[in-house]
Amino acid sequence: MATLWKDEYKVGIDKIDKQHKQLFDKIEQLLEIAKSGDRNSNQQKCMEIIDFLVDYTVFHFDTEEALQRDRKYISYTQHIKIHMDFKNTVQAYKEQLSKDFSAKTLKSFIGTMLAWLVNHVCVCDRKILKNMPLQSMESFANTESFIENVAHKLLTEMYDIPIRGVKSCIYKGNVEGAVIVRTVAEGENKHLFLYGMSNTLAGILYNKISSMSLPHLDFLDEIEQSALMEIGNIITTYAMGAIEENGKNNIQFKSDLYVHEYNETDYNIINSVILEIETDCGKMEILYSRLK
Repeated sequence: MATLWKDEYKVGIDKIDKQHKQLFDKIEQLLEIAKSGDRNSNQQKCMEIIDFLVDYTVFHFDTEEALQRDRKYISYTQHIKIHMDFKNTVQAYKEQLSKDFSAKTLKSFIGTMLAWLVNHVCVCDRKILKNMPLQSMESFANTESFIENVAHKLLTEMYDIPIRGVKSCIYKGNVEGAVIVRTVAEGENKHLFLYGMSNTLAGILYNKISSMSLPHLDFLDEIEQSALMEIGNIITTYAMGAIEENGKNNIQFKSDLYVHEYNETDYNIINSVILEIETDCGKMEILYSRLK
């Protein structure tokens, strides 16, 4: 199995880089156990690693936040909120696994933690040293420009995938893509985002997160599913910053993953705007709708 930590993840602050590597190493240990199929006999070891991750995440975030205060980091308040939200996520997984340890929940925890950590290190933490703001999203004049900003944030800024072309159309009942992530965000209002990805694009995004190949889509397990859904949560978090006062409200996210096809039945989003985005890695479709 490929090593999860990469030197390219370094942010240029030695103490922070060492702590990041420690987090990646522990996730890698969990991943090895989950992939081995010998989870039950290693339950105690898994819980010890999870306990460590919960405690070390708090310790690491405290270290980062002290550094940001010393440097008078411009997005300190926003960064703290990102930390707090993720501490709550990690703690919730720990409580769930303590009550009912299962392979499904363990793998979901690993995928979520890995996707979040790679994004946070590579996008958020790198801005501390240069004192660059954590801009959520630019303001937008219309839905098309808003979705295009979402696509740029996800593909170009987060994963270094250039956008070659954009085409606007109207949703008539289906989203193209081998993998479709639906994320519903609820704050003052309710919002729906759909991210449809070609097989190639989904595989590249997963590889950038995990250094592993995405298996055949008919055989995705909870690690791959939760990692891809966390991508939806992450980009929707940024997008919501342009919608609801920079994300100051308590926004709840729920993501679901669909393979090969998506036919909307839960929400009335017919005639919503959908953007087709062309990249060298295949096509992506993104839909946004404010729900009533």
